[in-house]
Amino acid sequence: MNRKEKREKKSELNILNDLVTIVKQYFPELIDKFNSLTDLRNQSYVKYKMKVIFIVRLLGLMCEIKSMHGMTRELNTKESIENIAQICGLELEEIPHCDTINDVFEKVKVEEIEKIRKYMISKLIRGKIIQRYKIRDRYYHIIVDGTGLAASRKKYNENCLVKKKTDKKGKEYQEYSTYVLEAKLVVGKMVFSIGSEFVENTEENETKQDCETKAFKRLAEKIKKEYPKLKILISGDALYASKPVIDICKENGWKYIIRFKEGTIPSLYQEFETVVAESNESTKVNYEYVTGLDYEGEKINVIKYTDTKKDTEFVYITDLPITNKNIENTINVGRNRWKIENEGFNIQKNRTFDIGHLYSKNQTAIKVHYLMIQIAHILRQMLEKGIKEIKELKLKLKEISQVLKKQLTSTIRNLTVHSKIQLRFD
Repeated sequence: MNRKEKREKKSELNILNDLVTIVKQYFPELIDKFNSLTDLRNQSYVKYKMKVIFIVRLLGLMCEIKSMHGMTRELNTKESIENIAQICGLELEEIPHCDTINDVFEKVKVEEIEKIRKYMISKLIRGKIIQRYKIRDRYYHIIVDGTGLAASRKKYNENCLVKKKTDKKGKEYQEYSTYVLEAKLVVGKMVFSIGSEFVENTEENETKQDCETKAFKRLAEKIKKEYPKLKILISGDALYASKPVIDICKENGWKYIIRFKEGTIPSLYQEFETVVAESNESTKVNYEYVTGLDYEGEKINVIKYTDTKKDTEFVYITDLPITNKNIENTINVGRNRWKIENEGFNIQKNRTFDIGHLYSKNQTAIKVHYLMIQIAHILRQMLEKGIKEIKELKLKLKEISQVLKKQLTSTIRNLTVHSKIQLRFD
């Protein structure tokens, strides 16, 4: 495809219409669920319905507008107002200012936003759109990892984590930050947020600062409560190679495959090295595994792959049954942990979204903004990796955002008619 052909095909794209169709077809109750959120505003002064507040924020994120004031400014066109009115199914004279949106975000119930995300994930699972990505045709693969969001030398709310740091001149200072533990559902080349747990200081843990391992216990409880019958395979980095994590997986009926390093459980690692040197159960070149090693009463399988070209070793502990037939695929499943860094946090931090931006200093609003990014990211991935025309043009993420924003803000679209759309993921 030459440049002229690409330019012409790009001009024919209907990304905004495709986005609205995805919402209406795959998540038909999404907009109504936003509108049904508990509204704690003084109703005498309410100008915008809850669905308008949340759809404006969602579209701002989808268009890659990385500040609240920028969103207010760039979406302030008559075309944008009309398009948003069509999406919400009502008449609008203006869209809410960013201060109005943040005011709502400070008062909304975080657990209600989490329920909206659960609705989306549940619809995808029940709709069988993601079933073919199950591991061994049985387990939904969930990767767990933590990431820092906003960080500042000034304390912006009482829930900030506090860490001592040293600047380039050797002067010590305190850094205040927000940190979240995230669970992502692996769907081919996509990762969908299925659970989030903030690591934060609260009255309950005021004597000792919260940490990622404590947050994992809370996150696991949430996931088990929300998806009690879902067959799950948990992945994580070496931090999660521990008895408490293994016990949680066992109690919940989950399988696990976790990155393993010599320093995490030294005795087990040493035993693996000793046993595999004498009786490697693998017959495949560069692959090693030993099954049934004892670790505090638990039977653990340890698997290893050596990439001789890059001189890199990949070692995992797992309770999945291991054979010569599945060892290669199992290692690949373990290596998929990088997806949460690349397809998840990297894109959300450095490309489409800006999760490191402090959209609000209020802790509740920080959580709501973060969850809205997760919802937007689900929709963006379905758009980018499911629409045939977008994939054929090999558009960069920035280009998709630019086309979407242009269509939203400069042309009044017919968004009331929704033909069926067939998403085709690689």
